[in-house]
Amino acid sequence: MFDEKSHNLKMDKAIEVFAKELSSLRTGRANAAMLDLVKVDVYGQQMPINQVGSITTPEPRMINIQVWDQNNVNLVDAAIKKSELGLNPQVDGQLIRLPIPELNEERRIELKKLIVKQTLLQKMMTLLILLKN
Repeated sequence: MFDEKSHNLKMDKAIEVFAKELSSLRTGRANAAMLDLVKVDVYGQQMPINQVGSITTPEPRMINIQVWDQNNVNLVDAAIKKSELGLNPQVDGQLIRLPIPELNEERRIELKKLIVKQTLLQKMMTLLILLKN
């Protein structure tokens, strides 16, 4: 039997996930949400960067991460380099600076492919929700 409330909750969750995925894309401006999907392997578990340090955007093209524990600086640096963001962290003690490069044609094409991929995944999730009910 069709349960509209359950269906709406699942659809809302799918839309929320899609919005989070889109907000994490690097578009040429500094945005702390870009780092939401980057996980750091610290204390024996995967943790978001915002749980191991403070994230600020002092300039339109710069993100600063003040890591709370000196031992985690290299781990945060490695996690950012492994991510698909294409950023090159600059470590200065416990502060990690992430300069955000301007969008060039190559990055725009890559960004377009990522958006198409995320849109297709969202459509598949929506279809699965519809088919299960």
